[in-house]
Amino acid sequence: MIKKTRININTSKKIYFKVLLSFIFNQGKEYKKIFLQKLKDFLHTDNLLVTSQGRVAAYNIFKVIISDKKNEILISPYTLTEVVNAILYAGGKPIYVEINLKTGLPLEVDLDKKINEKTAGLVLTHLFSNKKNILEFNKRYQKKLVIIEDVAINFGAKIDQKKFLGTIFDYGFYSFGVMKNLCTFHGGAIFSRDKDMLNLIEENLKKNIDYPIILSLKLFFFCILIDVMYSKYIYNYFTHYILKLSLKNLDRLMYPGVYPKLPSIIPKHYYYKFQKNFAIAGIENLKVLNQKIDQRIKNVKLYEKYLIDDLKLNIYDFYNINSFLEYPILLNKNKNKFLSEKLLAIGYDVRHTWYVNSARFIKMDSKFNNLVISDKLHESVLSLPTHNRINETDIINICELINYYEK
Repeated sequence: MIKKTRININTSKKIYFKVLLSFIFNQGKEYKKIFLQKLKDFLHTDNLLVTSQGRVAAYNIFKVIISDKKNEILISPYTLTEVVNAILYAGGKPIYVEINLKTGLPLEVDLDKKINEKTAGLVLTHLFSNKKNILEFNKRYQKKLVIIEDVAINFGAKIDQKKFLGTIFDYGFYSFGVMKNLCTFHGGAIFSRDKDMLNLIEENLKKNIDYPIILSLKLFFFCILIDVMYSKYIYNYFTHYILKLSLKNLDRLMYPGVYPKLPSIIPKHYYYKFQKNFAIAGIENLKVLNQKIDQRIKNVKLYEKYLIDDLKLNIYDFYNINSFLEYPILLNKNKNKFLSEKLLAIGYDVRHTWYVNSARFIKMDSKFNNLVISDKLHESVLSLPTHNRINETDIINICELINYYEK
């Protein structure tokens, strides 16, 4: 059988060609302006800035809301450690708040205990919430504290035709990395409801330097290499059979957040501007984004059809509230790594860990470390592929194996 991988760079040969031409003819500056305007049009807001990465966007938001008197940022530990690191780099103190398993939002009884006069803001990580959950949370907390939406894996998700995740609360940040729904190879964006604060962030970003050309080209050709290695036949016969890669090493390259690094100083890339030549990828990929999200939603509905019911993390009342970069399920009997290995044995490379319990890696005050739900999600969420290389037959095969071990 043809082996299938979850690794999928959301771009095309046409885009690779156009990006390469933009380097040759130095067209980046022009494309960056066009991309930012297209982004504003898509999200129906003018209050946007682009950055070199999603974590850099988060860092620049934290910088303007953290002060001597207010330095605590509330955050669910079930997130990538890069976001927690960004808080630390900005001079803040992360305070872990348990996650609500039913809503994917902060557990309110825990959140209420941890809001105090030192609270600078709350990071709301959009994972698997429903529209109703988000609107109720907004109604309860919008006047109590500053809320920053983490939409790194959910660009394009919305609560109605003109209101997108990332623009509902005070701030939002997006990621346009290699594997994201909107791929610009390396990039991110910031939303701020307060125009004055956005101007302040913009002034801070102006101090950054241009993204180094050599690093840009290395990333560009690395993406091409990954696309080739993970193409239909090369992955099947060369990568999977001949090299017999365990894929763990590639995991470290493609999903470094699952294997956290905790640098003691701010990495250099925090001081880089958005890579202007990559903007053409954003312009082109925006044109087909809704079409791709619709296809992902169709695949999610197929998973829901063929999986046993008690594996579902949520029952969606409005599917567009999530852009479904992947479809997470919660295992009851087995650990995610076990089932990931079983799926790989029948030809499906499925990412074993979705997000991580960051409290395992970045220790805070001991009284905040009893995070049972976050730990359960870390070990029991299996993240299923939804991209267009996965068809209904693949989904049936994946579901049959999972159902067999989970019944």
